[in-house]
Amino acid sequence: MLKRDAVPLYRQLRELVTEKIESGEWEPGRQLPSEPDLAREFGVSRATVRQALQLLESQGLVERIQGKGTFVGRPKFANNLMLIFSPMRGMMNTKSVPKLEVQHMQLVQPPSAVATRLGFAPDDLVYELKRRVIVDDEPLLLIKNWLPASRFPELDSKFQLEGTIMQTLVSHYGLDGVSQHKEIEVTILDEEEAVDLAGHAGAPALLVTYLTAPIDGEPFEYRKVVVRGDRCKYFVDQEQAEFLV
Repeated sequence: MLKRDAVPLYRQLRELVTEKIESGEWEPGRQLPSEPDLAREFGVSRATVRQALQLLESQGLVERIQGKGTFVGRPKFANNLMLIFSPMRGMMNTKSVPKLEVQHMQLVQPPSAVATRLGFAPDDLVYELKRRVIVDDEPLLLIKNWLPASRFPELDSKFQLEGTIMQTLVSHYGLDGVSQHKEIEVTILDEEEAVDLAGHAGAPALLVTYLTAPIDGEPFEYRKVVVRGDRCKYFVDQEQAEFLV
C-alpha cells in the first residue's frame, strides 16, 4: 500500500515501479500487471495508475502497446555528452553501428523561425536537408539543415557526390574558417517529428541547434537536431571528480 502523505499517489507509484525497473527486478520486456490489478494491489484508483503509467511511458521506462498491455521498456541508448554536437561520433559506443539515412534534399521556402535566424526574406529559397540517425532499425535522431540556394547553387546535385554536407561545402564552394553558435534545450516532439522518429507527439526530446557563419560574416546555415528523450540518455566520464564547496 502507498502512503497517504503529501507526495501524490501517482508519483509514489511511479517511483515504486521505477525502482523495480532500474534495480533489474523487472527486466526489459516484462509485462506489467493490468491497470485494475495495479489499482487493487496498491489501493489506488485506476486514474492514479493511468497517470503514473503515462509518466513512466514519457520517460521511456515502459511501453504501452494497444490491445496487449504495458511492458518494461528497452534500455536507452547511452551517448557521450561530450560529443553531443557530433551525433554520429557520440553514438559510436553503442553495440550496433549507427546509420545515417537521408530522407530528402529539396528547395523550399524557409520556415519563419529559420528565415529569422538566417536573416532571409520569407520568399527566399533554401535547401532543406533532412536526415535520421538509425540504430538497430530504430530512428533516434532527426537532423535538419537549411542553407541558402543563392549562395550554394546546385547544392543538391553536389551533395549527392560527396555524401556529407560540410564536405560538400568545403569541396565545391571553398568554404573554410567558419564559426558556430550552438544551443541545447529540452523540448517535446511535434506531430511531424513523432512520425519521423517513430515516437509519440508530446514525448520528451532534446533539441540541439547550430548557427554557422564565416568568421565575422553573416550566417549561412541553420541546423536542428532532435534527440528522442525516451530512447536516449547521456553520460560523462571524468578523471577527476567535481566537488561542491
